[in-house]
Amino acid sequence: MRKTICKPISIPGIGLHTGAPSTLTFKPAEDGIHFVRVDLPGTEPIPADLAHVGSTLRGTNLVQGKAEVWTVEHVLSALHALGITDVCVEMDGPEPPVTDGSANVYAQHLQEAGLKELGSEQPVLTVKYPITYSCGLISYSAEPADKLTITFVYEHKHPLVGRQEYTLEFTTENYLKEIAAARTFGFEEELAFLKAHGLAKGGNLENAVVVGKDKFLNELRFERELVRHKILDLVGDFSLIGKRLPPLKIVCRMGGHKHNVLFGRLLLANSGDK
Repeated sequence: MRKTICKPISIPGIGLHTGAPSTLTFKPAEDGIHFVRVDLPGTEPIPADLAHVGSTLRGTNLVQGKAEVWTVEHVLSALHALGITDVCVEMDGPEPPVTDGSANVYAQHLQEAGLKELGSEQPVLTVKYPITYSCGLISYSAEPADKLTITFVYEHKHPLVGRQEYTLEFTTENYLKEIAAARTFGFEEELAFLKAHGLAKGGNLENAVVVGKDKFLNELRFERELVRHKILDLVGDFSLIGKRLPPLKIVCRMGGHKHNVLFGRLLLANSGDK
């Protein structure tokens, strides 16, 4: 069934890339998931769907007219994992609070707000045959299965990373236990470049895993935390399809926000669900 929350709940903080103060407020709704920039009076709500993806530079950004929201994948990941299909997400800045760099704080607050079913069923994506996508070393595949699993393979030349692979059997319980608390990450050598280009202004060791030259600069929460966060991002980006995923075997190698969105569009185009 479609679900919303029982009461409004707010989360203050700063944005990961902008570093700007921002308070996000979840409010009950019955017309899908949309973001509202309350600091920009007169702008339209921004629907959380593939048609409103404006860019995918270091995050998934949505746009509608003059209103834009940055880096919404962690918020969307928590919503999708909890089965929330209808909610208004009000923001008084361009970017959600980064919290601890994961989806865990969002998930906890949403559960605290309480969930309630609405009077209709959530539509289900139809996938009747294997669908694949590739671009250089990046590849995706999805095929019908008896349960929904997501496998991600992440490789990096850094010796502390190497090859990380993780498979999640997707349920709310498994997501909350294995994925929700996995934090965003970056490499120490990239920080100066990112900040010079106006990114990662709000990033620090409290909200991101930083990979140093020969050690992690903070303690990991999980074995293979980096690839778990890649799954967290993928769940958020796939939520923009706007349908519940059926039992599928999904495998992604080396993907990111841009290609998550492109493969989501491919899934939707090949399902007959427009």
